[in-house]
Amino acid sequence: MNKKIGILGVLFTVFILIAFQASVAKNYAMEDITIRSNSGVKNVIILVGDGMGLAHTEVTKICHGPLNMEDMPYMGYELTDSLSGPVTDSAAAGTAIATGFKTHNRMISTIKVNDKLVNVTSLLELAKCSGKATGLVSTTRITHATPAVFASHVKHRDMEEEIANQLIEEKVNVLFGGGKKIFSDDKIKLAKKNGYKVVYTREELENVDGKYALGLFSDSHIPYVLDRDDKTVGLLEMTKKAIELLEKDSDKGFFLMIESGRIDHAAHANDIASVVAETKEFDEVVGYCLDYARKNKNTLVIVLSDHETGGLGVGIDYGDPVDEKKILNIKASTGTMAKEIKNGGDPKEVIKKYTGLDLTNEEVKKIKDAMGSDNKYALGNAIGEILSEKVGVRFMSHKHTGVPVPIMAYGPGAEHFRGFRHHIDTSKETANVMLFGGDRVVVANGVGVIKGDANGNYRIDSDDAYITLNQHVGKITTNDNEKRLDMDNNGIIDYMDVAIIMEMAES
Repeated sequence: MNKKIGILGVLFTVFILIAFQASVAKNYAMEDITIRSNSGVKNVIILVGDGMGLAHTEVTKICHGPLNMEDMPYMGYELTDSLSGPVTDSAAAGTAIATGFKTHNRMISTIKVNDKLVNVTSLLELAKCSGKATGLVSTTRITHATPAVFASHVKHRDMEEEIANQLIEEKVNVLFGGGKKIFSDDKIKLAKKNGYKVVYTREELENVDGKYALGLFSDSHIPYVLDRDDKTVGLLEMTKKAIELLEKDSDKGFFLMIESGRIDHAAHANDIASVVAETKEFDEVVGYCLDYARKNKNTLVIVLSDHETGGLGVGIDYGDPVDEKKILNIKASTGTMAKEIKNGGDPKEVIKKYTGLDLTNEEVKKIKDAMGSDNKYALGNAIGEILSEKVGVRFMSHKHTGVPVPIMAYGPGAEHFRGFRHHIDTSKETANVMLFGGDRVVVANGVGVIKGDANGNYRIDSDDAYITLNQHVGKITTNDNEKRLDMDNNGIIDYMDVAIIMEMAES
């Protein structure tokens, strides 16, 4: 009789636990979650060279000599395919890096589950609930795809006004980039209401202080390096200020994503001189972040690309076909040259003025034919194709390609970022190092009957969060075991679920 009562008592306790946890999970929101554990790395800096393939770095090295990226001790190759196919866009690639989930092109940290749009929690949001300060820096509009995936959730990347609202409401501590035209007066008021100091110039950037800073340094994207004037704020300046502000904000460290977004734009245009100039600026930022990490030992630096753009080939003949002197002598982007020609400039004179190169009659004809195209990029693309040939390189397209791209790492846990991997693996490994410091020994006996019990031992502890992160994040739930790890009952297992389990383990 007593044995029966004991069994019934255990079953009743388990039933109460399951019912209680299920009801609590439905009410969770990321802002309600606080993770106190500090066993992971203190600072995480992710640097994204948008569109940067190995060829882009190699041509930059030919022109400028050894790169800071070469000093990073661990390297691998990132597979970039999305649910749309082998050739991703920045939205899907960025979502994979930020969340550990594949999605379809043009979607921003959302996926479709049974025709329903579901938000997927990002690394930045996970860092925020673990007490870290957070920042996003880009040479694109700050509402563009790559920064957007870390702190917003929309069905299409072109929804930049909604992305702007979400970036502000997410209260990312530092937001630096272009995109002033996206931020209406009402959005600026919203930013200030949420505590942001809003700055627009280099002087204002240098002087800004406080917990929240929004820097909008260009109406759209920040100009190419080759087109900047003395007033233009560059990527290195934004990075230095971002780190200065973030390290003041939290004793638990910070999470910072830095994007050189215009490498991609230059490669789309087949603008080899701008590819080199943008990649060189990016590498200078990499060097600064490496120096910071050497001085601040508990800092992980990850450098990667989201995809390759242009299908760049290093050389069009054997031997030494790349003329670095000609590349470095080009003083403006192909876009600037195209604009001047559209405004009535003579093609030969404009190209000579900015490059020192002479056009053949056939090349002039190609430019004039492009001027009659309905494609607004046709003229700039034609100039890019012509100049690339003249300096000894060649692009295969004006689109993205599906080839693997480089990843490099330095700092605690850097050894985990080696070999061939997909963006989703890199994302989960980043979360792993950020929360747990890397590998740990756990015993996994299968998912238990209690919600959140990933190892079947009838209690919730940090091992359950570790197992959920490393074995289950990225899944759409299809069975009862997976549903028991879907803590917020939204049909997926993501970083939100890991955070909820960690908070339950600490409570």
